[in-house]
Amino acid sequence: MHKLMFSAALIALLAGCGDAGAGGNDSGNAMAGSDKTAYAIDKVSLPGEGRGDYLTVDADGRRLYVTHSSQVHILDLDSLKPVAAVTGLDGAHSVALDTAGGHGFVSDGNTNSVKEFDLKSGKVLKSIPVGAKPDSILRDGATGNIFVFNGDSEDVSVIDPAKGAVIATIKLPKGPEFSQSDGKGKIWVNMEEGNDIAEIDAKTMKLVRTIPLTGCEGPAPLAFDAANRRLFSGCGNKTMVVTDADAGKVVASAPVGGDPDGIVYDAGKKRIYVANRDKTWTIIAQNGPDNYAVDETLPIDEYAKTVALDPKTHRVFSSTADLEWPPKPTDGKKWLPNAKSGTFRLLVVSEK
Repeated sequence: MHKLMFSAALIALLAGCGDAGAGGNDSGNAMAGSDKTAYAIDKVSLPGEGRGDYLTVDADGRRLYVTHSSQVHILDLDSLKPVAAVTGLDGAHSVALDTAGGHGFVSDGNTNSVKEFDLKSGKVLKSIPVGAKPDSILRDGATGNIFVFNGDSEDVSVIDPAKGAVIATIKLPKGPEFSQSDGKGKIWVNMEEGNDIAEIDAKTMKLVRTIPLTGCEGPAPLAFDAANRRLFSGCGNKTMVVTDADAGKVVASAPVGGDPDGIVYDAGKKRIYVANRDKTWTIIAQNGPDNYAVDETLPIDEYAKTVALDPKTHRVFSSTADLEWPPKPTDGKKWLPNAKSGTFRLLVVSEK
């Protein structure tokens, strides 16, 4: 494990009233020491109630999809202004895109379904029943199919986008968290309770193997370096572990913040952003396929916990809201906050 290096970073939040997106634009600056990268953090208010989850970037179509409880905000990726919305949802989690077919798919967790929608208008076209508590979702480039990862039923629903229907169900050993595809027929998904990764053959739609994540407790977020065939798992014990996707073994690790729930790899910058729930992001430099060091810890809004990257501009997106904490549950369920009304916002992190 590499030594954690803290920058002399500080945040200056600058109140603003610019017209960006559906609400005001509140811009802040993250200024690091002279030997560190300086980041700007912009805030764009978005309408609606509740907290958000995953964000999806369409770099070619220049669209950003922001899930937000009962809706998905569809924004212009450059101006961040709204162009459409998917509405009428009940627990939106994640979006996958079939751009050739002109359709999107959003996992709707509380209805155990995936909603197929029109990419231009956001209009819901179909509700597709899947497993229990669908969460992460992706389109596999090798098959064109949509893979839906169901947390409570501990399985994967495979949707043929042309049919708009489930064509297979893949049973997993444990409940899945975030997933990645190499576009060549392999899919990986973290299993938080098993402390391992499930590998799936996208073409045969079968579970191939599980990969133990040595040194990792509670893996949730997952990112992929296609060039070096490396998987990055954010772990609940304040660690990121790096796995050789082909050899199926952990090859490196680095310290991160508390309870990470988002992670993204910027191939152009050789940089990994780990989004923690504890008001920090851990920014990690990739010095080689098996060589990683913490570059800095970036202060950010609490629960800015999921991330998406625009590879063309290198901007990184997250969402959060002002939080209200209910009484702590006594039944063992995870203690989760609610969002204060009218405070949901998009965060945009970029180099200065």
